Amino acid sequence: MKKKTILSKKIIRELKNSDFSLNLEHLNRKKYFNYKVEEWYGEEFLIKGELKKRIIETLIRTYLDWKTELDKLNKEYYLAIWFYNPRMLKSEVVCAIDEKIHYYENDAFLSAKKKSKLEVNQFGKLSTELEKFNWDKRVDMDSIHQWELDLPKQNYESEKQYNKEQKFYKKMIDLNFHAVEKDNEKIYFYPKGDIWIGKLK
Repeated sequence: MKKKTILSKKIIRELKNSDFSLNLEHLNRKKYFNYKVEEWYGEEFLIKGELKKRIIETLIRTYLDWKTELDKLNKEYYLAIWFYNPRMLKSEVVCAIDEKIHYYENDAFLSAKKKSKLEVNQFGKLSTELEKFNWDKRVDMDSIHQWELDLPKQNYESEKQYNKEQKFYKKMIDLNFHAVEKDNEKIYFYPKGDIWIGKLK
């Protein structure tokens, strides 16, 4: 618990000191630009309290600032908050122009089979701000490579950890999760939660 508290405080400090400005040079060159809440995803834990509030405030503020800048371009653009749940640290604000618009609008994520609404009331005082957005539910997918499935037992911390991982991998393959071939290797994608795509109404 103490480790998670320390990590939460660290991320809050980084959010306070982050550069939220829209890099138009990067946008014009690459045709997209994004701001990530936290680029290190090595640890997952329940986001709550002050960290949860800060993440949402940062996403909304960044979105609104970028919208002001993008409106000045007088051209079509894509702009959205990608709000991950429960993996909130992966949340982003993403914008795109020109040929990249189609990808972000249509191909970036799998559509959720069950349609539902984001329950904004769970976010307290910030619910009023979140209600200003339309939220479209998508699937948050994580991936694992074939070589990870083939790791020998001695590479794990314990036999218990090895058995747990193997049980998960077997279940993933048996359930026929989405798989692709890349560079002669199979990569499996499996659902980790939801992504809510937010755009100002």
